[in-house]
Order: sequence, then structure tokens, then C-alpha cells
Amino acid sequence: MPQHTMHLSWNAHGEDHYLWHLADGNEVRVVDGHHGQQEFMEPEEAFIAALASCHLLSFLTEAAREGLSVTSYDDAPEAILGQNEQAMIYVRQVLLQPLVTFSGEQPDAGKIQALHQRAHEKCFIAQSVKSEVLIEPRG
Repeated sequence: MPQHTMHLSWNAHGEDHYLWHLADGNEVRVVDGHHGQQEFMEPEEAFIAALASCHLLSFLTEAAREGLSVTSYDDAPEAILGQNEQAMIYVRQVLLQPLVTFSGEQPDAGKIQALHQRAHEKCFIAQSVKSEVLIEPRG
């Protein structure tokens, strides 16, 4: 099985952010709370971005297997925090809200929902977390 790696660094010399050094050489600046600095990403945003991206890729694969041609996919995922039995904060729920358009054959709402369900089942990131993942297609 593939292994994914990255490097994380922070120092106390006046920096209010830390860096994710990705395997491809890119860096992502991460901060706990934007504090008006939109060029930074928060860990919670990365979490929902990973789930939404995995679902997107799984959905595109499932649609292609059905012979469907996806022309666009737009999502506005949301994360809801909660407390577990030990009063620890965690991401309780993630809501994916994909809007998918197709060219050629136009699947009905039932087929689209079935594609999303299969995509969710095959998304290894969704299968790796204990957060409830809801999928409510738009359109």
C-alpha cells in the first residue's frame, strides 16, 4: 500500500504560523485561527478539504464507470464541532454539498445519490475518520 509523508515545522521566533512541507516540495502555511490572514489554512479546513477532495475523486471514478461525463463539480463542505463522552472537542460531522453537472446523459436524482453513496464507501479518508459524513447533493 502507498505511504504518504510530509514534514511539519514551527519555531518560537515571532512566527504565528507553522509550515506543512509537502512531499512535492510545496509548502502550506497553517495557523490556528485566520486572524484576518486569508493566505493561511486552518487544520480544520484541511480536514474537510481532504474529505471533500477524496469524495470528489471517488465520485468522478464512479461516474466514469457508469459511462457518465461530469463537466463540473462544486462543493461547499462544512464541519461541525462537538464534544465526545470525555468532553473532548472533535469534528462531529462533515456536510458535503456537491453540485455536479453532466454532459450527454443526465442521471436522475436517485442515480446521483447512488453514485455519491458508492463514492463515500470508496473514499478511504471518509472510511478513516469517526466523524459522521453527510452528503446532500445540490441541484
